Amino acid sequence: MSETESLRRRIDELEAEIGRLRTDERAQRAALAEREERYRTLFEQMDEGYCVIEFFDGPHGPLSDYVHVEANRAYALHAGIENVVGQTLRTMVGEEADGWVELYGGVLRTGRSIRFQRELVATGRHLELAAFRIEPPSRRQVAVLFQDITERNRAIEALQKNEARLRFLDALARETAPSTSADELLATTTRMVGVHMDVSICAYADMDEDQDGFTIRGNWAAPGLPSIVGHYSLAAFGRLAVRNLRSREPLIINDNLRELAPEEAATFQAIGITATICMPLVKEGRLTALMAIHHKLPHAWTADELALIREVTERSWAHIERVGAAAELRVSAEALAALNETLEQRVRERTAELMRAEEQLRQSQKMEAVGQLTGGIAHDFNNLLTGITGSLELLTNRIAQGRLRDVDRYVTAAQGAARRAAALTHRLLAFSRRQTLDPKATDANRLVVEMEELIRRTIGPSITLEVVAAGGLWPTLVDPNQLENALLNLCINARDAMPEGGRITIETGNRWLDWRSAKERDLPIGQYISICVSDTGTGMTPEVVSKAFDPFFTTKPLGQGTGLGLSMIYGFARQSGGQVRIYSEVGQGSMVCIYLPRHAGAVAAADEPQFRTDALRSADGETVLIVDDEPSVRMLVTEILEELGYAAIEAADGPSGLKILQSDARIDLLITDVGLPGGINGRQMADAARHVRADLKVLFITGYAENAVVGNGHLEPGMHVMTKPFALEALAARIKELIASG
Repeated sequence: MSETESLRRRIDELEAEIGRLRTDERAQRAALAEREERYRTLFEQMDEGYCVIEFFDGPHGPLSDYVHVEANRAYALHAGIENVVGQTLRTMVGEEADGWVELYGGVLRTGRSIRFQRELVATGRHLELAAFRIEPPSRRQVAVLFQDITERNRAIEALQKNEARLRFLDALARETAPSTSADELLATTTRMVGVHMDVSICAYADMDEDQDGFTIRGNWAAPGLPSIVGHYSLAAFGRLAVRNLRSREPLIINDNLRELAPEEAATFQAIGITATICMPLVKEGRLTALMAIHHKLPHAWTADELALIREVTERSWAHIERVGAAAELRVSAEALAALNETLEQRVRERTAELMRAEEQLRQSQKMEAVGQLTGGIAHDFNNLLTGITGSLELLTNRIAQGRLRDVDRYVTAAQGAARRAAALTHRLLAFSRRQTLDPKATDANRLVVEMEELIRRTIGPSITLEVVAAGGLWPTLVDPNQLENALLNLCINARDAMPEGGRITIETGNRWLDWRSAKERDLPIGQYISICVSDTGTGMTPEVVSKAFDPFFTTKPLGQGTGLGLSMIYGFARQSGGQVRIYSEVGQGSMVCIYLPRHAGAVAAADEPQFRTDALRSADGETVLIVDDEPSVRMLVTEILEELGYAAIEAADGPSGLKILQSDARIDLLITDVGLPGGINGRQMADAARHVRADLKVLFITGYAENAVVGNGHLEPGMHVMTKPFALEALAARIKELIASG
């Protein structure tokens, strides 16, 4: 074979080899492209953020900065920075760059991978990261895989805070559990809250009744800080404090020097306070107390701090109520245990002592009061008696002279004077709390509405009347006539306090009195209704308020008031198991509230109209027993009975009346006075008679009766009461009604 042929063959082999190599290269390029595509797809689709950084020497020294050479789409999602490829670290994050260079530079130098958590301050993201070196080291590249764990960290932090809060509340509950008084409990609470929350001062306060001020009863202060215990005016702390707290909203101030007017901030600064949270406690719709935390320096309060002080406030005051109730029970139990040792003797001695003291006090008070206006009352009665006796004398003379034309005028004058005397007597009895009440289940809203027109006419057109009736008002057990008198009297007083005109508001409401509220009003704990009459008049000074319920005390000119109005209302309320309170401010007006116990029974229908006596004639044989020690009263009642066609039997004392009742005589109705001679009063006689006459109907007629005599204001079924003096026509209608009802 020639050399030429040998070379040609070698060339062919080489060309075949080159073709084969080219084919392998294309296959390898295709495989590489496929692998790159898979890598790129994985790179872009992975959930975690991923980047490759390449270090370079910068102005801060060798390997002091790096540039992002690769980053997937998830980078921006987790780190919060867009378009990072080509950006250098120090351009992106500024001052925090040194920390990142130190971490990743260590990976580059040592080749050791790291896992760690760190906040990217520039975006506020908390990241969980893993970093490893890309070989060879000469490439100066590090790969970083990371994800955003900000929400996870927040959840963990919230859980830790909640656990810390619960641990604190549990510790607080254990520490305060042995407390037996409100002050002891709150002293422990303020100390533990102050230390736990790292504040300057923690304090508690009671609101004044008028809600214009408050008294800080106790506080905890950090070492070196003074106590802020004392009384303060709410308005002195600024409009924001007044608005928020009166709206039952917390007062939150981070820096009073920046947020308040200078004069308002000065009040806080005077007691060493710059930042504050003041949490209100609301009971029954009224702002009653405050719990507060303070910083002497500006402080941005967090939602967690606000939530904690709110919960501490609610828990503390709930515990205080339990402590108060437990204290009352404990005192009662101790007193009962002490009394049980010598119960009978001590009860007798104490009862006798109290009765003597009360009687002496009552007599001294009544004598002092009566002494103030004895002359005036005697003058009033003498005027009335003159009208009665003079009219009767003229009536006698005119009849003797046969001059009958003016008889009606003298009769009318005598009756009018007698009615005015009776009204004055009722007011005196009401003041002494010895009037006979006829309590009924009463809807105070309905009573107020029915009186509204009368009140409007009484107060005149220059005064606006507003009625605010509470929905779902509870019934109360009172004498509705006396309540009407009390309401009208209050409106007249309000009118007189506004000589230039103004506004009177009558407002009703349901009231739950806890131990604290009940103690302030001198009432047992329980449910009550309130009827409040407020005016925009001249108001009263504290000195006048303190004397307003004193009998015969009046601020009106001589001859324009007896001073018995408010005393009568006070006596009626107390006799009905309730109370009266006055709230007043000079120049702003007054409010008088009557509190009456809630009644569980239903309200009766409106009274039926009375009938005239000329339509009331009896059936044959009906018999009425009249028992009264006053002959003139027996005579008048007998005359009425005979006119109605009834048979009448008279008795002058309790034993005589009981003897008749225990006989076989027919008795359809017993009419009796309460106070009778002979050792048996009218109530005792009626009760004894019902043992043999179970269905006996009874009508008590009395001008003066102790509550105990008529069953403390509660009469048995079939028993009724009328107060002397009464119109004979009214007595006749009542007799016929009672007999007809059986």
